Amino acid sequence: MYDRLKYTDETDKSLGIAGMAITLMACDCEDMLAGVSLEEDEESLSMAEEFFFGGNPRFSAKIAWNELLRQFQVTAAMLIGNVLCRRFCTGTSPDADMLRLVHDIIIEEGSNYCSLDEDESEAVYNKNYRYYNSLFTHPTVAIVARDFASALRMQRRMTAGDVIDNLRRLGSI
Repeated sequence: MYDRLKYTDETDKSLGIAGMAITLMACDCEDMLAGVSLEEDEESLSMAEEFFFGGNPRFSAKIAWNELLRQFQVTAAMLIGNVLCRRFCTGTSPDADMLRLVHDIIIEEGSNYCSLDEDESEAVYNKNYRYYNSLFTHPTVAIVARDFASALRMQRRMTAGDVIDNLRRLGSI
């Protein structure tokens, strides 16, 4: 089932990483990024400690739940950004089966991770899909994404600062 989301080669993987990095920039969460890598023995996308919520007994239940919800929303956005960037930057569109798979993953994770009802997870999916579909079909974003993916393939890994420097052109869109 998840085979449809597997990377086909290094170019595909670099575009997926570009999609996730652009998504983090677009939702003002670049401070959550630690770095990216194409190396097989490393995480493709490493998140900063601030991204992970380990709980804190001093936090109210509402604050803790809102943190979990925020992580879920960012993760859902990165999944959508990964898939859309990989497709649009290669001149294709994601097919209905792939979008259904992404949708189903987000619905399931919303339920498992945040105890969201299906309609609440559906709202997260729809909001993110509309926004990132519009973003990744923008011609300048596609150029920036392909340039970033190419730079990543040459450098093999980037720190968060490198990622931000490489994606700085997005600020003018």
